[in-house]
Amino acid sequence: MTLTQDQIQELFKFTRAHYVEHYDLQLELVDHLANGIENQWQHNPELSFEQAKNNEFKKFGVFGFQDVIKQRRKAMSKRYRNLIWRYFKEWWSLPKIIATLTFVMGIFTLLKMLPQGELKKGIVSGVFIGFSLVMLFRTFQLKKRMEGTWRKWMLQEIIYNQGLLVNLFIIPMNLCNLKWTNGFMDNLYFQLALSLLIVSMGLLLKICGYVIPSKADEILAETYPEYKIT
Repeated sequence: MTLTQDQIQELFKFTRAHYVEHYDLQLELVDHLANGIENQWQHNPELSFEQAKNNEFKKFGVFGFQDVIKQRRKAMSKRYRNLIWRYFKEWWSLPKIIATLTFVMGIFTLLKMLPQGELKKGIVSGVFIGFSLVMLFRTFQLKKRMEGTWRKWMLQEIIYNQGLLVNLFIIPMNLCNLKWTNGFMDNLYFQLALSLLIVSMGLLLKICGYVIPSKADEILAETYPEYKIT
């Protein structure tokens, strides 16, 4: 016995009812449940669809699909980090490295020209605050874009939901405001390191906020064969 289209649609509803929002994971779970149900019918043809479905669901344990969701999110988060690293490395290889180093030296020169004291720390902190504000605005834009999609894909949600990156931009700002950094702000090596950090954070903003989202359809089609069909 094989499942009918109505029964397959019922499995999709079943996964959604158990808090599986993302279509890629729904496809995987429906395929798993369908194979399990059909395997049960081979051994017991008298078993009803509901009984077979519930038997398969029990195999997922007390927490149901939550462990599967957690594992999938972990895998997609790792893939997203690999994407960031891939595009980030491009800026540190020819020919883009020339432009990158030019930006570093330009910021380094500006830092040397700034007057000593709290003003320099304030300007540096302001740069990171600016990064955070741009990231917040971009996150709002990307979330609005995702609201128009009728099917959710987990990697798509991770690409468009950039809120956590805002905290990453705030960390350097907090470090610059620590008292022990006062003696380092006019140190040439510290200024060079700070210049590298500012450029790196700027690249991260560009990659996460603009480059990867602009390639989202291409990335999703590469990750999910079903994405092109849908």
